[in-house]
Amino acid sequence: MVNATPRVSVVLPAYNVAGSLPAAVTSALNQSLASVEVVIADDGSSDGTAEVAADLARGDPRVRVLRAHRNAGAAAARNRAMKAARGDWVALLDADDRFAPDRLERLTMLGEARDADVIVDNLRLVDAAGEVWHNALREDDPLFGSELTAAAFVCRNLFLTGGFKLGYLKPLFRRRFLEAHDLRQNEALRIAEDFHFLLDCLLAGARVVADPEAGYDYRQAPGSLSRELSLADLRTLSAANRALLSLHEVRTDKVLYKALTRRQWSADLNINFMLFVEALKGRRMLAAGSIFARNPDLTPFLAFYGLESLRKRLPGGRRLV
Repeated sequence: MVNATPRVSVVLPAYNVAGSLPAAVTSALNQSLASVEVVIADDGSSDGTAEVAADLARGDPRVRVLRAHRNAGAAAARNRAMKAARGDWVALLDADDRFAPDRLERLTMLGEARDADVIVDNLRLVDAAGEVWHNALREDDPLFGSELTAAAFVCRNLFLTGGFKLGYLKPLFRRRFLEAHDLRQNEALRIAEDFHFLLDCLLAGARVVADPEAGYDYRQAPGSLSRELSLADLRTLSAANRALLSLHEVRTDKVLYKALTRRQWSADLNINFMLFVEALKGRRMLAAGSIFARNPDLTPFLAFYGLESLRKRLPGGRRLV
């Protein structure tokens, strides 16, 4: 018999991931913490993902499947799963990724001992073949030495800068905190929805506790819900950031306002960078020159990405100079 109130609900959005879904679900079910449920939110898949999910549910009563008839994005899928979640804690898992066997037990014990609303841990970066590269963050990273603030979180999530972005973390959320503040992911976003969700939690006063041990294998693989940036994605993200800048609690926090202003600048600069590259790819040199003239701040970022990287994106691999 399945416990009506599991300790953790694992929320798993799934879109055309029939091949990787079983391993992800198995990593959630084979935890040292037995009181777990997995809520798979199929996002209108067309490749057999829904059938694979149904088979997993038949094989273990701790698995539930929510089906959508059209693709609405990862945020919408997670929101459906979170609404159906019954656990004390809600854990995010993507279909390409895996949990370490003791992750949920370790993090829930830490979260309850520290009276946390949100728990994060380190990630192991893994390639498509499953080979581990390295941990995303060093053990002496500032995240693990002090309580995370909204301003510090935003400062670690700027576009066109180096370093691991904290928006890629895969937290556990105390479900009663999410419900008390009516927190949901922004379904207009197709990128950075996890960043905005954690930031919303911080703005609502969440106490975030971080563990330097890596318990989440994060990989990029074909067919994942992660997407490359598009202009439409970036423009939606820029609008979401501008909306944050208009909030009273943001405007009255000078450090946070400055951080979000910097993120706005970096998002808009990224938009202009993509417009610049598109103009070059289309051999519209006057347009490219006009974009560059209006945005001289592009100069260091062209150096950051490198002329060779840009060359490879041009038709026929043509050189810029």
